[in-house]
Amino acid sequence: MEFIELADYPLPSGRVIEWLPTATSHWADWPRDTRAVSYNHEHHLRDAVEHSRIRDRRHYWLGHAFRIDGPLDPQAWRTAFDAWIDRHEGLRSHVAIEGGQPARYTLPPGDIRVQPVDAGAPTSTMATYRLVHGLLDDGTSPLRWPSYVAVTIAGRDSFTVVFAADHSIMDGYSTVSTGGELHALYNAVRAGKSAQLCDTGSYVDFCQDERVRATAATADDPAVQTWRTFFPENTENSLPCGTLSKVAAAPIEFTGPAEASPRRVPQRNLSVEVLDADAADAAASVAREQGQGLFAALLAAFAVTTTELGAGRDFRTVIPLHTRTEAQWADTLGWFVGLAPFQLDCGPARNLAELIQPAGEELRRTRGAATVPFGRVCELLGTRPRISFMVSYMDVRGAQSAPTWVDTNTRWLRSRNVSADEFFFWFVRTQHGVTLNMRYPGTTKATRDIHRHVLRMRDLLAEFTRYGDARIRPIEGAPLSW
Repeated sequence: MEFIELADYPLPSGRVIEWLPTATSHWADWPRDTRAVSYNHEHHLRDAVEHSRIRDRRHYWLGHAFRIDGPLDPQAWRTAFDAWIDRHEGLRSHVAIEGGQPARYTLPPGDIRVQPVDAGAPTSTMATYRLVHGLLDDGTSPLRWPSYVAVTIAGRDSFTVVFAADHSIMDGYSTVSTGGELHALYNAVRAGKSAQLCDTGSYVDFCQDERVRATAATADDPAVQTWRTFFPENTENSLPCGTLSKVAAAPIEFTGPAEASPRRVPQRNLSVEVLDADAADAAASVAREQGQGLFAALLAAFAVTTTELGAGRDFRTVIPLHTRTEAQWADTLGWFVGLAPFQLDCGPARNLAELIQPAGEELRRTRGAATVPFGRVCELLGTRPRISFMVSYMDVRGAQSAPTWVDTNTRWLRSRNVSADEFFFWFVRTQHGVTLNMRYPGTTKATRDIHRHVLRMRDLLAEFTRYGDARIRPIEGAPLSW
């Protein structure tokens, strides 16, 4: 399954309607909500405020696009979207910085209703893209409410839905479930029935609980100690500024208050199938023989390829891990993500299979680091790092709407980004195999390195799934960009 920018999605032409969530009053007049804000949301919001002050707005939205067969039924869609907003409290809550502190305002179910706004009928797909992309960028700022947008593009025999929300209220797993829930609610309204959806908890409640736990964490917490040992050694109590050194990959940069922002380089993106369904099953089977999961095999292959291409034996990256630890959070819309460090010494290995068990053991060793929000870790360690290299994995075969993704032309979306040093990778496993999705600086060198890396890794995995192992070999060439 592809995780792409809107420019790579085949938008049709047709009548464009924006479905605008509307409250009876401005959010500043809503009831004050004393529940705390998550560390992720607060850091994200403060960053947006700082960028807005210098008129350098950044876009960090996630989205979902899919097609529904049959002509658009406007009243049914409006009712379905209303029900979805009632279902997820995060869509009825807004956070602002007041007096230097986060302040939350929340409305109860039923107090927000959707109004259709006719945005026009562009005469070409390019004009449709420009119109829809502008609506998504304009409507997903964390500084405004709503920070989410739904658009339909109606044709004669079908219509396409594009939904996007700021990252503060939506993560990767939320992106996966969005289309299925909206589709189910729409079909249920048209059939005069209740949608068969699982109950969900409130993301706002989760934020409160997480904040309480995080505030109680100390510098001696095992999760914080895991991060401390991953950061470079130093003789002072505080961590240094500068780039993380003595590692093949530099996943974290330490920035001081006076340091200039990284230069703006438009990022490119790429999606490549690295394993089809049968190959994914074969690789998972080999990993299970060593008591590990498929992600351990994929990480080992990723690390080995980095080593083969001259980056050195010590592979380091940052791993996002979901924090949906209770059943009530499984389908809740929100940002349930923690971070964990990952390190793998590829030097002693001669074959890929030798690294699967160490990779799996490292994942288990460090996963507890994600239980304390990274923002809290930074507070306790007295540093201001930023993530520049990340490798993620999601197995979404069990999603309720998974069987419909191909027929409904479903894709998961992300906003355009600008960064001269961010290299982010997402492995996604579906019923059809494993796709590696990437975003990276749009420079000649970075583009060349990305293609070198992914093509070699795909060949390595093909050999591994065919023979049960693959030999590691040095490949000549300049070191990689990350």
